[in-house]
Amino acid sequence: MKQALAVFAILAAVIAVAAPSSLATTSPGYNFTIQVTVTDNDMVMSRSVAKRGWLAHFVITNKGHKTHVFNVGGLKRTIAVGKKAKLGAYLDQRGQYKIKIDNKTRGFFTVN
Repeated sequence: MKQALAVFAILAAVIAVAAPSSLATTSPGYNFTIQVTVTDNDMVMSRSVAKRGWLAHFVITNKGHKTHVFNVGGLKRTIAVGKKAKLGAYLDQRGQYKIKIDNKTRGFFTVN
């Protein structure tokens, strides 16, 4: 009986170690949209934190009186007055990324 329990414990440990690699996938775990509103003096985002492996879709609306350049982690999009623009990113690297409007840092986007 003790031998059967020992064999079962070893088998369970081997399966626990092997299982995560067999379940791994390359597709995003979660697809989400982040609403960003830009004015001439401010920026508002619906969220500023996400998890590694997620696919983020930034939808940027320019409610200012001039064209603005939105930049998150080096990905840029120019938005004309009164228009919307989209910017997608696969969040494969953890870290804190600067959010810039017209080359001025306005906040950070964090990937955990």
